[in-house]
Parts: sequence; structure tokens; C-alpha cells
Amino acid sequence: MPDNLELIPGPGCPVCVCPESDIINAVNLSNREDVILVTYGDMVRVPSKKGSIRTDGRNYRIVTSPSEAIKIAQSEPGKNIVFFSIGFETTTAPTAAILEMGMPDNLFILSSHRLTPAIMEVLVKDQDVGIDGFVCPGHVSAIVGSNAWNVFSEKYSIPAVVAGFDADNLLLGIMEILIQVKQGEIRTTNVYSGVVRPQGNEQARKLLDKYFEVSDVNWRGIGHIPASGLELRDAYSNRDARKAFDLEEIKEEKIPGCICGDVVLGKAYPANCKLFKKSCSPKSPHGPCMVSGEGSCNIWYKTHN
Repeated sequence: MPDNLELIPGPGCPVCVCPESDIINAVNLSNREDVILVTYGDMVRVPSKKGSIRTDGRNYRIVTSPSEAIKIAQSEPGKNIVFFSIGFETTTAPTAAILEMGMPDNLFILSSHRLTPAIMEVLVKDQDVGIDGFVCPGHVSAIVGSNAWNVFSEKYSIPAVVAGFDADNLLLGIMEILIQVKQGEIRTTNVYSGVVRPQGNEQARKLLDKYFEVSDVNWRGIGHIPASGLELRDAYSNRDARKAFDLEEIKEEKIPGCICGDVVLGKAYPANCKLFKKSCSPKSPHGPCMVSGEGSCNIWYKTHN
């Protein structure tokens, strides 16, 4: 890449921004005799002041898709199965799908879903970040549609280009941004049109709207952001683990020395953290950005070793 071009990974790692409160509640649920906690692999390693699911939990299982939670609930009728469901629009849609399919009575959802356009707008408004253009994520765009990013080109005059994940398509997206900046013709462009439509996946969007509603939520290391999350609608509160198990919101405590919040906002490099490569590594993560392969610190560790 040219020296004057900097690619900054933003808060697009759901493991990195999942609130500590949700991690602690998940750990506590997994220690109940009547509960089996079900979640994705990366989530069991996320640290909190109460430890992680892997080190301090007991009854938990790892799945790769929400549909597996249904099978576990069917095979364990004497247990309450709690699916700790995290992620952006891409992973929220399959969670909505299992609700549509019909879940067993002993299956509940601990939802920790976030909205991508909402957090990107936070970045735009933060003058310390200084975004010149967005490479919009192809997998999220497949759900929400390329039109979801129009706000950035129309309201903020920032190029927004939807791209896929292979090198050629990413380079095409970056080139499109540079052309727009040079020519001063700002717009939303989709270079991933084989997958992404302007309106997205309309069936998936209908399911999201049917089962979830927009809510004010916390982002780990970032704070409380209005209208940036999704929670189950009141009509499906009987499936909401927070209500079924009377879970409380637990105040987040900053990890001493960890700068994950600044890293995911593009205000600091992982190497600026005093813990990086010392007490914090992929094998022994001190902060959430080091846990997942999608985390900035994890990526930086592997590419700058």
C-alpha cells in the first residue's frame, strides 16, 4: 500500500465489543446446575473481572450455528439451554431464523447483537478518528443491503464502498474510494454486486424486524450508544434469558492497562498498549481484542511478530 494510505480496522469484531456484563452473566449461567450455556468458540475465551466461560464456567458447549442450539435443547429436555448469541446483522439473522422455525420450550436466548451502521456513524462524528472513506463489510451488506451505507456519502460526504473479502475485491473497493476522493465525487458504491443487492436480503430483514427491536446498548471499551443494538421484542420475552433468569446489568470495569477501546475506534495501534506481547497474547488474552482472529490485537500480533 502507498505510504499515505492507512487501513484501520474498526469495531467490527463482535467478540471485542461484547459488554463485560454479558460475559459475566454467561459465566454465571453456565455455573447453574439447571443450565447449559451454548455459544460460539471465541466467546468462551473472552476475559472479564469474573474470568471467562472457559476458565470459570462449568456447563457450556460450543456451537458453530444457532440451529445446533435447537438440537442440544431437544437432546437435553431436563435442562434449560441458553444460547449466548452475539454479533452484527450477519449473525442476528440466523438467530431470528431459529425463532421462526420454532424453538423447544427449554431454549432461551441471551442476545448481545449490535448494529454496524450505528457504530460507523459514531466513528464519523469522532473528530479524533478522521475517516476519509469506508470499506463496508460484504457479509453485513448481504443482509442490510448497500443502501444502508448511503447515509455516509449523502450526509457526511464520505465514500462508502461495499467490498468482499478476497484480495482482488478489497483492492477494487480501496481503489474506488481513492478515485472518489481524488475526483471529489462522493457516493455509495457496491463492488460486491454478485452477493450484495441494494435492498439486501429482504427475507432476512423481515425476520430481524419481526423478532428484534432496536435498543440502546453498551459497547465494551466504547460505552453506551443509543439505538445501536438489537434485543428481543416484548412478544418474545419468554425466550429472553435476561428476563427468564432475572439477569442484571453489571457495571463494566476497565481492564488495567488495556486500550482495546481506543484500538477498535482507530485511535491507537495495538503496539501502543503496554500489555501487548507481554502479559497479553493470543494464547493468554488480557483484553477482548486479542481473543478472536477478527480482533485487531490478534491480527497485529500475528502480522508484526
